[in-house]
Amino acid sequence: MRILASFLFAVLLALAAPLRGAEPEYDGHCALGMAEGAVISTDCAVVWLSPEGKIYCFFNQAAKEQFLQAPQQNLLRAQAFWDNPAVLKQIRRQQ
Repeated sequence: MRILASFLFAVLLALAAPLRGAEPEYDGHCALGMAEGAVISTDCAVVWLSPEGKIYCFFNQAAKEQFLQAPQQNLLRAQAFWDNPAVLKQIRRQQ
């Protein structure tokens, strides 16, 4: 069932991307993993559509729920890691 759901979601993303110009952020890697400084591949079966219309993928539902406990902070950390992995280390030292 999960494979079918993943396939259907991938098809929907592929069909919607040209219309909306939306691709998953971080090349589809787990947004929580990025916020924690790790590159974790996903199949984008678990996603969150941000208020800005961006698509974020997660390794599993638990990762999504944890990410959404502090979405703004996690987005800042994930983007910092995506832009420059060394920056996340600096952010962690400051906290």
